[in-house]
Amino acid sequence: MAGNRVKVILTVAAIAAVIMLLKSPQQEAPLFESRLMMDTIISIRAYPVISKKQLDAAFAEFAKVESKASFHLENSELSALNRNGSLGAASSLTPLLQIAADYFARTDGYFDPSFASLQKAYGFYSGEGRLPGEDEIAGLLRDRCGLGQVLLQNEEGFKLASGSLIDLGGIAGGYAIEKAARVLRESGCSGFLIDDAGDIWFEGSKPDSSNWRIAVRDPRDNGTLALVESRAPLAISTSGDYERFITVDGKRYGHIMNPHSGRPVDYYSSVTIIASEPVTADALSTAVFAMPPEIAFKWVEERNLAVLFLTSTGTIHLSRAGRQYFRQAEAQ
Repeated sequence: MAGNRVKVILTVAAIAAVIMLLKSPQQEAPLFESRLMMDTIISIRAYPVISKKQLDAAFAEFAKVESKASFHLENSELSALNRNGSLGAASSLTPLLQIAADYFARTDGYFDPSFASLQKAYGFYSGEGRLPGEDEIAGLLRDRCGLGQVLLQNEEGFKLASGSLIDLGGIAGGYAIEKAARVLRESGCSGFLIDDAGDIWFEGSKPDSSNWRIAVRDPRDNGTLALVESRAPLAISTSGDYERFITVDGKRYGHIMNPHSGRPVDYYSSVTIIASEPVTADALSTAVFAMPPEIAFKWVEERNLAVLFLTSTGTIHLSRAGRQYFRQAEAQ
């Protein structure tokens, strides 16, 4: 209820990562390094070993994205937009905002960065969790949410509705991965894998020509939910209810909202999507997680998306395209 004091828990990604890399035996050791960036652990694995300068340049792409797209850094361009309600057309944040608007439209509003206003009302940012009343939620949905109505772009830049907030966490990681991948390609890497707290991109070949092998973690017991093997480049992204949540009166509520009810969704424990681009996987895993099953299952089939659902009751559901990629995950 409103006013109840609760804990807001953000699990460290290095401990509760959804996806892990499985090593192939007897292969040349790659360069491997992890760094704490963007409030999580970023890892890069590359063949052949590149110079420290080249590696630093790849990691620097994450720092660049964080400096402009962070919700929490006061001097970021996103914070300036949230604080001032406007942003000039020349802003380096413009491409990300345009991508966000595109996925908002493509997902029928289920990918909606303006739901930061609702998340603030629930206490996800302050550390004081609460359950807003129906009237408060209705007012937020009417006046401060819905990216298509609260964020407008013209030749001068962007205007954000008064009281609205934008959080680009649903695509910033995938966007940074794409930038870092370009640096690694230009550095001469024949194969590499980038892991941003479970948002993964891999491409190229390993010295032994073996497949890239990824294990999708089961959030219930930290076991393996499914395996993905491929030599072709793939992006894999998982959204879940176990990393960022509030607890009110002993009940846990995740941070992803249903855009129609304004309430945290409780349909799934995790949703994992495979796509051809990191930003696509990142945005769609969030959007699909927000959809009720009767909408989500049909929506992903119509778009031939490879998706693994783990419902809140423990049932595994695979899309038709997902059956081509996910192994050892039997639909129930």
